[in-house]
Amino acid sequence: MQTRILGVCSRLEAAEELIDKCRELAECLEAGVTLLYVKEEGLFELPIYEGREATMEVAREHLESLLRSRGIDGWALLVRENDLPDQAALEAQRESSLLIVADRNDELPELLSKARRPLYVLLPGRSHSPSRGLIVLDVAGVGHRCLDLARKAEPQVSWRAYMDYQFFPTVADVGIDPVVGAMTPEILIEQESDILQTHRRNFEDFCREEGLEGLFEVGEHGVERDVLDRLESEGSDLLVIAAEDPETVLGEGAKALILSAPVDTLVCFDLPRE
Repeated sequence: MQTRILGVCSRLEAAEELIDKCRELAECLEAGVTLLYVKEEGLFELPIYEGREATMEVAREHLESLLRSRGIDGWALLVRENDLPDQAALEAQRESSLLIVADRNDELPELLSKARRPLYVLLPGRSHSPSRGLIVLDVAGVGHRCLDLARKAEPQVSWRAYMDYQFFPTVADVGIDPVVGAMTPEILIEQESDILQTHRRNFEDFCREEGLEGLFEVGEHGVERDVLDRLESEGSDLLVIAAEDPETVLGEGAKALILSAPVDTLVCFDLPRE
């Protein structure tokens, strides 16, 4: 089976940018392209059915014309209605998609949780030809695999690394551990400090193994704000987030960053080894 990229289009006006980027990525990754267009209908909208069907057919013809004009080999087109996250997650699973590429829309956080595939989100109106990438990670193993994909997809990009450790050492009430006894704030801080140092060492090992310069810091304003500040200070035009799981601190932050970051964003969750 051919490796495939799934392009997910929520707005016809975003289709040209999306298809152009899918073509570039397909060449770099040696993959085919499936374009999925999902038109959302209002819950209480009662269209004239003949008119709706005609509109969908016009959309299909327009998208087919764009795909043909870009010279993409082995493309496929799917036109659907409603439930973009479920439609895209189902198709990504069916094709074992290497990568999902999508125009920015409000349903992407749900898709990110459901698809469990790398998701590349395009900010409207950009060139989508980045030169300076920032990879943010919470676990070194995921970082290696995600960076490998990003380097293949965007071979012209130079990279820097960042880890934002969110440190919450204080507690309102003293807990009881059956072995240690009273878990005072001082004990919790000491334990958290050991975990922090382990993450720092793992991050430094990651940077050394990948040949990157990087910054490890203890976050003060929440992961979303800290990552946005780091993007600005680095002058990066591509954000890559490598998180262990959608429910980790960074994983939750990724759901916000794909809608708020001022650059294109690629998110990976615990990719399997090849």
